[in-house]
Amino acid sequence: MAYKIGISATFVILLTLAMVWNFQGSSSDNARDVRVGLYQNSPKIYRNSQGQPDGLFIKLIEAIAEEESWQLSYVDCEWSECLNLLSNNAIDLMPDVAITDERAHRFDFHSIAVTHSWSEVWVRKDLKILGLPDLQGMRIAVLRESVQEVALQKMMMGYGLGFKPVPVNTYTEGFQAVKAGKADAVITNVQFADIHGTQFDLRETPVMLNPARLFYATAAGLNHDLLKAIDKHIETWRTEPDSVYYEALKSTMVPVQQPRLPKLWKWALIIGLGMIVLMLCINGILRWQVRKRTRLLVETNVRFNHLLKASPVVLYQLKQDGVGYKPVWVSKNVKRLFGYEPEQLYSHDWWIGVLYEEDRQKTLDQFKEIFITGHMVHEYRVRDAEGNTRYIRDERQLIPQSNHSENEIVGTWSDLTDVYEREDELKFLSHYDPLTHLPNRQKLEERIEESIERSDELKECFAILSIDIDRFKKINETLSYQVGDAVIARIAERLKHILNVDDVLARVGGDDFVFVINDKVDVKKVSSIARKVLKRFAVPLRIDEHELMVTASIGIAMFPEDGRDPDTLLKNAEIARYSAKDKGRNSFEFFNDQLSEGMHENLMLESALRMAVERNELVLHYQPLVSFNDFTVVGVEALIRWQHPIQGLIPPYKFIPLAEETGIIGDIGLWVLREACRQMVEWDKAGLNVARASVNISVQQIETGLLPKQVESVLKETGLAAERLYLELTESTIMQDPQQASLAMTEFQKMGVKLAVDDFGTGYSSMAYLKRLPLDRLKIDRSFIKDIGADTNDEVICKAIVQLAKSLGLETVAEGVEEESQAEFLKGLGCDVAQGYLYSKPVPALELTASWKKK
Repeated sequence: MAYKIGISATFVILLTLAMVWNFQGSSSDNARDVRVGLYQNSPKIYRNSQGQPDGLFIKLIEAIAEEESWQLSYVDCEWSECLNLLSNNAIDLMPDVAITDERAHRFDFHSIAVTHSWSEVWVRKDLKILGLPDLQGMRIAVLRESVQEVALQKMMMGYGLGFKPVPVNTYTEGFQAVKAGKADAVITNVQFADIHGTQFDLRETPVMLNPARLFYATAAGLNHDLLKAIDKHIETWRTEPDSVYYEALKSTMVPVQQPRLPKLWKWALIIGLGMIVLMLCINGILRWQVRKRTRLLVETNVRFNHLLKASPVVLYQLKQDGVGYKPVWVSKNVKRLFGYEPEQLYSHDWWIGVLYEEDRQKTLDQFKEIFITGHMVHEYRVRDAEGNTRYIRDERQLIPQSNHSENEIVGTWSDLTDVYEREDELKFLSHYDPLTHLPNRQKLEERIEESIERSDELKECFAILSIDIDRFKKINETLSYQVGDAVIARIAERLKHILNVDDVLARVGGDDFVFVINDKVDVKKVSSIARKVLKRFAVPLRIDEHELMVTASIGIAMFPEDGRDPDTLLKNAEIARYSAKDKGRNSFEFFNDQLSEGMHENLMLESALRMAVERNELVLHYQPLVSFNDFTVVGVEALIRWQHPIQGLIPPYKFIPLAEETGIIGDIGLWVLREACRQMVEWDKAGLNVARASVNISVQQIETGLLPKQVESVLKETGLAAERLYLELTESTIMQDPQQASLAMTEFQKMGVKLAVDDFGTGYSSMAYLKRLPLDRLKIDRSFIKDIGADTNDEVICKAIVQLAKSLGLETVAEGVEEESQAEFLKGLGCDVAQGYLYSKPVPALELTASWKKK
C-alpha cells in the first residue's frame, strides 16, 4: 500500500513540474524583449564581482520585468555610448538618467523619480579645497555627456572662475586620472564617491552641486508603455513600506556595515585572554563606528541642507491637531521658489489663503482622498508672495498614528509653471504667426467659417483680399532675412490700422497676408479698401539704414459669388492676385471665371513643363549667323522649342516666362547649354565646320552663382573648346544684378568663353558697363532692323550702335534681317554678321546638316 502511495505521489509531483515547465515556456514565448543599457556606476547600476547586473535600478527593473513578463537583455556600454545607443533605438531603456533641457528633446522619461542624487568634487589629499575659488584653473575630470560639467561651469562662471575639463568615460576612470596626476580633481555622484572614493586615496571637498532626480529613459516617441509600467509599479511600491522598492534602497543605497571581528586564537591555553582581547576590540570598533556614523550623519545633514537650498522641490510635514492638519516643518527653499518665509506657513489658514480662487474648493475636496488611499498626487494653482499665479504638483503621503501619536502627512511641492507656460506657448504658435502675432492659415480658415455662418444668417456678403508683397524675395536676398522680417512686421502693423472690429487680418505665408472684410461689403467699398491698402504700402519704409519702397498685388474674392467654403474663397483670391501681378503689380483684381480658366491652363502647362526635360520633349532649333564679308556661316544660335505631345511645337515666348516664374528655368537652361555643346561636337565628327554656337542665359541662372561651374563642367563633359561657345545676355539680365553678372562674366572670360549682349538698345544701355564688362559682341535688336528704309530714326540708331561697337573693339550682329535692302544698308554701315529669315529660319539640327551637305 505504501509503495502505491509513493508511486502516486511521485507521479503527481512529476505532472506538476511538467505543467509549471510548460507554463513558463509559454509565458516566455509571449514575453516582450527589452534591451537595457548597463554601465558601471555602483551602487545604482553595475556588474558585480560575479559578472551579474546589480544595483538599485537593476533590482527594480527586474522586479517590474517579472510582473510585466518582460525578457530583459543587458547591453554593456560606457555612459556617453549608452546615450547614443538609446537615441538610435539600439537599446530600449536606459536607467539612472537625470533630466536636462537637452535630454528632454532626445528622450522620454517616466513621471515619478526613482531616487535623488547630487554631485561632489573629490581631490588628492595634498590639496586643500575650501570652496569654489580654490578650483580656479584646475584640471577636473568630468564624465562625458554628463550634466555635472555644465552645472559646475555655471556655478564657477557666476564668480568669474573657470576650470579645465578632462573628459572620462566612467567615474572609475576619473578617480584613476586624479590618482595618476592626469587631473587635479574629479566630479562624481555622492553614492559612487561614498563607496569608492577612499579606495583611490582621495578625499571629498565641501563643494556640492547639481541636485538631480533620476529616472529610466527611452528614445523620444518610443516605448511609452515601458515608462507607463515603471511609473505604475514605483507609485504602488512607494506606498508600501515593505515593498521591493524600499528593500532595494536598503540593500543597495544604504548598506549595513558589519564589524569585522578578529579570528579566535587556536590554542585552548589562551582562550580566556583571547576573549578579553576580543571584547576590547569589539568595544573599540563599536566606538569607532559610532564616531564615524555620527560624523557621517553630520556631513549628510550638511549636504541635505545644501541640497534643499538648491532643490526645485519644497518639502513639508503636516501634523494633526484639534482643528485639522497644521504645518510643523517646511524646507527653507520655499522662500527662493515662492517668496514666502517658512514661518508664514505654520498657520492653519495659510494654505487655503494662497490657493487660486477657481481651484480652491476642488483642491480642498481632493485633499480628503488621502485619508482613503493614504497617498495622493494633484496639480493645482497657487499665488506666490508677489501675487503671481503658479502651477504646482502636490504629492502627499499619510503616515498613520502609532503609539497614540497623531497622524502625520509628508509631502512635496514641485513647480510646474514653466511646463504649463510652454504648453500655452505651443497652443499660441499652432494658431498664430510668431513674427506678427496674426492668425495663421489654420486660424484664418476657422474665422472664415465663422464669417460664412454669419453671412448666411444675415444674408450679407463679405470679401477676402489676398495680399502679396511684390519682389519680396529680392529684399531677403540682397539685404538680409532680418531686414525681410522687419518689413513683414512693419507691413502687418500698417494693415492692422485699416481693420474694423469684425475684420480679420492673417499671415498665411512668407509675404502673403489675407484680409477678411465682414462689414456689409460691395464691389465699390471693397475697391476703396483695396486702394487704401495700396496707399499704405506706398509710404516708404525705413529699416535701419535702408529706405525701402514696397508695393503689393491684391486679389479679391467675394462671398458667396466666388465660393462658399474657405478653400475655394482663398484659392480664387490667390488666382485674382496672380492676375494682378501679371498685369504689372501694385494693383488689385477681382476674381472672375475667365481668370480661373486661364490659371487652370497655366497650371496644366506648368505641370507638363516640369516633366518636359525628363520626357525629352524639349528640342533645339539652330539659326545660322552669316558674315557680311563673304556670306559664309560663322556660327549658329541655339533656340529652344517645346515639342508638346498634344499642342505640338510651342515657341519659347509661351513657356519661357512660365519657366522663369516657377523656378525651373535653371534646369532648362542647363539642358540647352549641354545639348548645344553636344551638337557642336557631333557636327565636328560629321566633318561640318560650325565655328561657334550661341546660347541664351537667363537672369535666374546668373543669380544662383552656379553658372560658371556648370559651364566649365559641360565643356569638359562634351569636349567642346571654350572659345567656340558664345553666351548671350540681355541688357536687363546684366543690370538686374550687375555685381553677380560681372563676377560670372569675369569667370567666363578666364575660361575663354565668348560673351555677347543680346537685344542691344532695348534695355539699360550704358557706356559704363560696356567699358567695364569683358564683352566680345553686340547684337542689334530686330526692332531697329525691321523699319530700315522706312524709318530714319532706326537707321540712325543702327549706325550709332555699329560705330559704338567698333570704338570698343566689339563685333556687331544684326538680328531679324529679312530683306536684301536691310542687308545692304547694314553691310554699308560696317556691321559684321547678319542673322534672320533672309538666310534661314531656325531649323532642327538634322535639317541644317542636310542643307549644308547639299551646299
